[in-house]
Amino acid sequence: MSRRKNAAVIVVYQTVPGLFEALKEALPDADIRNASLETSEITGDASEHLRRKVTASELSVMQEADILVLYSFTLMQVTQDLPKLKWAQLCDTGPGHILRTLRKDKPAPSYVMTRNVSKGIGRLMAEHVIGQVICHERSWHLLRENQLRRKYEQRNKFTLYRSLSQITVGFLGLGPMALEMAASLKHFGSRVHGFSKRPKGPAERSPLIDKFWHGDQLPSLLGEIDYIVAVLPSTPETKGLLGKDVLKHAKRSPVLINVGRGDLISEGDLLKALDVGWISHAMLDVFEKEPLPGESALWEHPKTVGLLQIQFPEYQSRKNTSLRFPS
Repeated sequence: MSRRKNAAVIVVYQTVPGLFEALKEALPDADIRNASLETSEITGDASEHLRRKVTASELSVMQEADILVLYSFTLMQVTQDLPKLKWAQLCDTGPGHILRTLRKDKPAPSYVMTRNVSKGIGRLMAEHVIGQVICHERSWHLLRENQLRRKYEQRNKFTLYRSLSQITVGFLGLGPMALEMAASLKHFGSRVHGFSKRPKGPAERSPLIDKFWHGDQLPSLLGEIDYIVAVLPSTPETKGLLGKDVLKHAKRSPVLINVGRGDLISEGDLLKALDVGWISHAMLDVFEKEPLPGESALWEHPKTVGLLQIQFPEYQSRKNTSLRFPS
């Protein structure tokens, strides 16, 4: 089947390994072009790649786009230089920073902008969160340390651990990704609580959530959970939500897993909460300042785990296997 005349030009700025090839295979009749002429995929520091300056040759390809697939860091560089663009599909799940930037720009962009909200992303995040919980409960990090020290130990933490059915997880944020994670935890029998800034009406309450909390009820929620899973965007309301002394209400000394935005708690407040024992550990995917500075105490703190777990799914077509996107 031949490509349709006057078909929309789809331009991909290559950041996810295999994404351009996957789109070409999934949409064989579409006019899909690769704007990342300098490199085909991420190598080395992903953060540096996403933020690097777009070259003149790459911009010239982007300027032909009716539809552009890229990360918000790149779009912020070129947003006023895209005369034909009708739709920008962001690979980000929560691009609050670009919204703040675009509000300052004049004139406002004329194209539609959408973000990544597929169930596939929620499932990838659920895998990440459950992996972190199991790793913590069964002390696999310590097992690895013992292995490297040639130390054989088979007692205490390694034999007396909690199963997922014995823990209570509290989600800060109840969007699609949080509910996808909640579904996975419920499958294993966990008790799940959910917090939102405003109360949820009966029609908004998912059966996946055992107990709902909102507004000034955050301290009470913290007193009933073993894990805090933050899935909140960065907004004026969420900035510093876990800061100051609010975590002193966390009676069970829970583990904080932050896969939302780093400004939910300042680095100073986080270190204090860890040092005084309000929370037992922090498993961090995001930080107040990114990239995380080399001098940050979080790098070597004994209670921080899993720093910089950036999720880049690979979309690769392998021989004798059909191409599949997370659905």
